[in-house]
Amino acid sequence: MSNLLPHSAQLAVWRTYRTRYIIMGSLVALGVAALCALTLLPSYLALHSGSEQATSTPEKIAYAKDREAIRRVQSLLAVLSPLVAATTTPTAAIERALSLRPATVKIDHIAYTGGNGGSLMIVGSATTREAINGYRQVLAAEPLFKSVSIPVGDLTSAPGSQFSVSLSGDF
Repeated sequence: MSNLLPHSAQLAVWRTYRTRYIIMGSLVALGVAALCALTLLPSYLALHSGSEQATSTPEKIAYAKDREAIRRVQSLLAVLSPLVAATTTPTAAIERALSLRPATVKIDHIAYTGGNGGSLMIVGSATTREAINGYRQVLAAEPLFKSVSIPVGDLTSAPGSQFSVSLSGDF
C-alpha cells in the first residue's frame, strides 16, 4: 500500500491531527481542573465561613456578651416599665379586697388585668349565699373600687359553690 498524498499534504494532515489532540487534551485538562475545583469548593467554604469565629479576640467576645446583656436588660425594662410607671400598684387593691373578706368566704385565686383602670377577678367559694352577697356589699362600699359585680348565677347557686367577683377601679 502506498500513500497517494504528497509529502507536504501529509505534513498538513498530521499537523491538523496534532492540533486536534492538543486542543482535546487541553479541554480535558480544563474539565478535570474544574471538577477538582468543584470538589474542593465545600472545604474552602467551610474554612472561610467560620473565619470570624476563629479570629475572635477576647475583646470581641466580651463585646458580644455585653451586647447580649444589654438586649436582655432592655427587654426586661420593656416588660416591667408599666409596673414602675403605675401611680398605684394592684397590691393595695388586692390587700384591701382580702382584708374585707368575711371568715365564711374562701378565696381560691385572684386575676389582675391592667390598663386604663385596672380590674380584679376574685374567685372563691362561700358557705352561704348571704356571705357572698355580704362580701359584695362590703366591697361596693369601699371607695377604692368603682364597680363591684357578681354574676346572678353565683348568688342563686347552691351554698358552698364557686363564685366570682369582678372589681374595677384605678389600680
